[in-house]
Amino acid sequence: MKHQMRRKDRLVSDEKAREIMEKAEYGIIMTADAEGQPYGVAVSHVVDGDKVYFHCAANVGRKIENIKVNNKVCMNFTTNTYVDGENYTHRYESVVAEGIATIVEDKEEKYHALKLVAKKYAPMSFKDSDDYILPKMDITGVVRVDIETMSGKVNAR
Repeated sequence: MKHQMRRKDRLVSDEKAREIMEKAEYGIIMTADAEGQPYGVAVSHVVDGDKVYFHCAANVGRKIENIKVNNKVCMNFTTNTYVDGENYTHRYESVVAEGIATIVEDKEEKYHALKLVAKKYAPMSFKDSDDYILPKMDITGVVRVDIETMSGKVNAR
């Protein structure tokens, strides 16, 4: 069930929401285990169309365990934040995206995602990224989130 945003005056287009997701320094992924216990953690992410990729340890860790038993996830991306004390508010751009998480097993897709991550987070070293990525492929995990719904909002001057 898609919930309606209360502050419709702050709602942004899907195009603007994708821009916010792309420029966010990191995303927070929220998962839940089989009993519904929530867990959220920051991840280094990239946006590729209607997909979000992030890297992690291969097949270990709480988020991976949760995804294996409950692949419904939520992600939050926030940028341009500051406290506007004069106006008693907090300025921000944010997006909440919901979707289905998949642990990427296909080597070509995994490599593609890791190249995108390298390009975003290490642009000065991007031309040499294969030297870093290829030897670590077996110990690096990649998760793909297929976005089903998203909504962005902005509280800016």
